[in-house]
Amino acid sequence: MKKENLKKYCTTSGVFALFLFLDIITKHLVEMNIGLYERINVVGSFVQLTRLYNRGGVFGIMQGHQMFFLIVSLIVFILLILFYVFEKNKSYPFAVAMGLIFSGAIGNILDRLLGKPGVVDFIYIGDDRVYRWPAFNVADAAIVVGAILLVAVFYVQERKNKKTVE
Repeated sequence: MKKENLKKYCTTSGVFALFLFLDIITKHLVEMNIGLYERINVVGSFVQLTRLYNRGGVFGIMQGHQMFFLIVSLIVFILLILFYVFEKNKSYPFAVAMGLIFSGAIGNILDRLLGKPGVVDFIYIGDDRVYRWPAFNVADAAIVVGAILLVAVFYVQERKNKKTVE
């Protein structure tokens, strides 16, 4: 393995470990210190901490189908690992994006595997009179940021490829 690739694998591993740790510790702190459905204002009532258990999928869809989402999550995680291993252009932004996505996926999978009532969600943003975004957690945020970064990486790569063809 080339030294450059080893550094990128280490980058992915480091990002993965850091964000998985943050996800696990924040969920633990929430479960120990915030009552179920309790709301704590952080930035007025716009940003709140709460404790909810998502027994469904993204945005709370299909509540009560935890086993289905566990199986789908595990399959998608395996496919992501294969994608990561076989991707030839592992730039540092790609390595960071994949570390974020991996950590988020494993963070939420762990909640389901450990027999919790659902995935622990605790960040609540919005205004009850207008719209409140569904509660989420560090794992969810890592997946979203990682996915956006991944799209940006492929967009930049595609633009470079088009310039070299012209």
